[in-house]
Amino acid sequence: MRKKLPVILLLLALFLANLSQAQSNNLFFVFLNTNPDKEQLDEEKTEQIQAAHLQNIDMLAKEGIIRAAGPFEGGGGFLILNTEDEESANTILQTDPAIKANRFVTEIFPLMLAHNDLCGAKEPYKMVTYQFVRTIFNLDYFGDVDKWFAENRVFMADLNNHNDFVIAQGNFNNYNDGFLILDVADASTAEKIIKQHPAVQEGQINFEIKSLYIAKGTFCKR
Repeated sequence: MRKKLPVILLLLALFLANLSQAQSNNLFFVFLNTNPDKEQLDEEKTEQIQAAHLQNIDMLAKEGIIRAAGPFEGGGGFLILNTEDEESANTILQTDPAIKANRFVTEIFPLMLAHNDLCGAKEPYKMVTYQFVRTIFNLDYFGDVDKWFAENRVFMADLNNHNDFVIAQGNFNNYNDGFLILDVADASTAEKIIKQHPAVQEGQINFEIKSLYIAKGTFCKR
């Protein structure tokens, strides 16, 4: 299936070009995690579901519901939804044929974009590769959470405000769960950057890094 990736990316670029410019506080970040227990299907059926999945993204993007979308290298991807609440977000996700077919396991979080906006891709469309860093609160940490919550905001703001390679940064809750999208060479470079985070060094947050394919211009700085 990897040889078909450029076609998928082109379709995503076209979909993202239709995103509304209007901003909303009701943003939800959705991880589309590849389901390890998904049914084994033949290539034709898999392609049919994938095509329907992309068509659904196109429809929701044109309606201004999907504000951003992109696949991760190795499988899965993410969506940013503009909707009333989490219940509405769940209802919208059930319109996706790939989700209904249990191809993905979803995670939904209320999203606050920090220092960045959703601008939407513009012509000429260009797909780019960024490094996506997910920050995850360490449930085994029993130190001063409030201190590291504050440290997280300071570190992320300083990183964003002083480096052009930060494409986007968002928070999911008050426990330092969130993400960074970095325009850097590779995962190793991204890892060096996130390891400078005091809360990472303290062990209060963990992180995961994946390569992300997305239309350039989807995010922009204020």
